[in-house]
Amino acid sequence: QHKCAIIIQSYYRMHVQQKKWKIMKKAALLIQKYYKAYSIGREQHHLYLKTKAAVVTLQSAYRGMKVRKRIKDCNKAAVTIQSKYRAYKTKKKYATYKASAIIIQRWYRGIKITHRQHKEYLNLKKTVIKIQSVYRGIRVRRHIQHMHRAATFIKAMFKMHQSRISYHTMRKAAIVIQVRFRAYYQGKMQRQKYLTI
Repeated sequence: QHKCAIIIQSYYRMHVQQKKWKIMKKAALLIQKYYKAYSIGREQHHLYLKTKAAVVTLQSAYRGMKVRKRIKDCNKAAVTIQSKYRAYKTKKKYATYKASAIIIQRWYRGIKITHRQHKEYLNLKKTVIKIQSVYRGIRVRRHIQHMHRAATFIKAMFKMHQSRISYHTMRKAAIVIQVRFRAYYQGKMQRQKYLTI
């Protein structure tokens, strides 16, 4: 009986040990499984972080390239606008200079004509003064008997000369009026052409 009890106890202990070993083996396998899952998860997380950093780098590079392209396009457009505006400004300045030059030319021609007319008037005045001095000298030197006849002749000549002077003066005035009217008309036409440009 004692031997049987020892055998039963030994079998029971063996059974208990085997049961414990199986439980520990199962627990070890479960721990290994969880550790492998944790390791894989950690690697996956690390890979995810690396992928995310690469994606962020690519996105920032793409955005930078896009922004640089937009800046380049904007600069190109700005250069085009500046060149067009400079060309417009130059054309406008040229038109203003041209109109000013035309006005100055007309004004200069008017002054030149006035100066020439004034010179002609002075020459005519000198001629009249000479004729008057000659006439007075003749009056003084002539004999009293021929005074009336000489005076009549000189008066007739003077009247004729005055008529010629009056005719020439009126003719020159008419020419001046025609020239100034033509200059005014041409200026008006030039202004209309300039306004229609």
